[in-house]
Parts: sequence; structure tokens; C-alpha cells
Amino acid sequence: MNKHRFELFSDGVFAIVLTLLVLDLRVPVAHGLGALWEVWPSLLVHAGSFVLVGVLWMIHQAAMERVTAFSVAGIRWNLLCLFWSTLIPFAAKNAAERPLEPLGPSLMAASTSFFIVSITILRLTLHSTMDDTPELLRWRNRSFFRFLFLAAINLLAAALAWFVPIVGYLAVAAVVGWVLIAPHPAEAERRIRGNSERGQS
Repeated sequence: MNKHRFELFSDGVFAIVLTLLVLDLRVPVAHGLGALWEVWPSLLVHAGSFVLVGVLWMIHQAAMERVTAFSVAGIRWNLLCLFWSTLIPFAAKNAAERPLEPLGPSLMAASTSFFIVSITILRLTLHSTMDDTPELLRWRNRSFFRFLFLAAINLLAAALAWFVPIVGYLAVAAVVGWVLIAPHPAEAERRIRGNSERGQS
């Protein structure tokens, strides 16, 4: 499959998922500040879910950015990644309507966990310029271990959320926080290649 077509399809799915999130926002009965008070849980869940899907897109984009060739196995794993992201609107709707019930946060944490596992396996089936040097390969492997650790935390949180729902929200927030502060693969590649060139000169 052509890389451009692969990325266009994936980006389109993420765009639709983001659009579906806003469709679940209901118009409040009250007016003025009373209306805001009536819908603030839904708005908070919407904002959090929007950021979560955006972060999943960032993970996908970073994983695919330097890929040079695609395989049939990679296409299948990509479809599985996208499947987990499409569950977020359903989880968000449950969380917005019943924020202290376990289904919403548990499904969010589980979907996030399985997305991370799927994107990691997807990335391992594809060749990238990040695989070309030992230093970049070591950085990639360390990143994989960190993400799989986050996936394990989210899977555990998905189970614990059935007893303490806030655990599911906190686990998802940990993934969002990590992705937002972690170095992008392109930045890591520039830094590692720069260090190698300085070491050779």
C-alpha cells in the first residue's frame, strides 16, 4: 500500500472519532450560567476525550513518520489500532452521562492500553529510519518498553476502575502526560545523529 494512502485513511478515522465526540454533547435545559453548571461534567469528559484521541493520533503519527515500507501484517495491525480508537466516543458518552460509574473510565483505560500494544506491534512489523543505527535502535527499544509499561498500567487500571472509577481516568491521564512531555522520535533522531557526527569528527 502507498504510504500516503495509508496515512490518509488513518488520519480520516481519527478525524471522524474526534467529530463523534462532539455529537454526544447535549443542549442544556437551563440558560446562562445555570446551563454551564448543568453540562460541565459532559464538557470536561469531552475535553479529556478530545485530548486523549489527539494523543493517540500523535503516537500513531510519530510511529509512522519515518516508516519506509508497509506490509500486509502492518495494515492489519493498523486497522486494530484504529478499532481501539473508535471505542473512545462510546466510553466518553458513558463517562459523561455517568462519570462515577465504572464502564466509561474502564473502557477508556482498556482501549488506550490495547491501542498502545497494537501500535507497538504495528511498528515492529515495519521498517523505519529509526532502525538503521544501533543508537537509534536502542532509543526505540527503550521507548517501546516505556509505552508497554504504560499499557500494562492502563490495563490494570481498567480492571481496578470497576471498584474505583477514578483509577481509570488517572491511568489515561498518565498516558496523555507522558506523550506530551516525551521527546518526539524526530527530535531524538536529530539529537542522536548529531551526537554521532560530533563523535566521529
